[in-house]
Amino acid sequence: MEMFKQISDMPAGTIGFEAHGDVDDDDFEEIVAPLLRREIADGRKVRLLYLLGPQLRDYEGDAVKEEMKFAARHATAYERVAIVSDESWLRPALRMLSVLVPGQLRGFPVAQLQSAKAWVAGADEREQQPDHDG
Repeated sequence: MEMFKQISDMPAGTIGFEAHGDVDDDDFEEIVAPLLRREIADGRKVRLLYLLGPQLRDYEGDAVKEEMKFAARHATAYERVAIVSDESWLRPALRMLSVLVPGQLRGFPVAQLQSAKAWVAGADEREQQPDHDG
């Protein structure tokens, strides 16, 4: 029973994960962290997308903490992080994470998943300004 599933149709040079069910800190350590460590070890910048969609039931505080600690330790390795979710409780966590990650972090609604993928891949965002009506 996977809690984080790697998204297969991500643009080149990016990594995406979709959260399902109940996510806890072990899921981050076992599934996400090894892939990120490999990217960092290979000298690549991390361009990461999280899809926290309707399949997500619970995202434990411990998982968020593990993620924050990892991001803080490897802050300079992050280039872009997109969080795709319609969950309003994520907004404060996003603000905290954006302080830790000096690269760029942006939240997208689930309906804009394709835009989020393009942005993480480094598409020119002048063409697609995010709408701030939320």
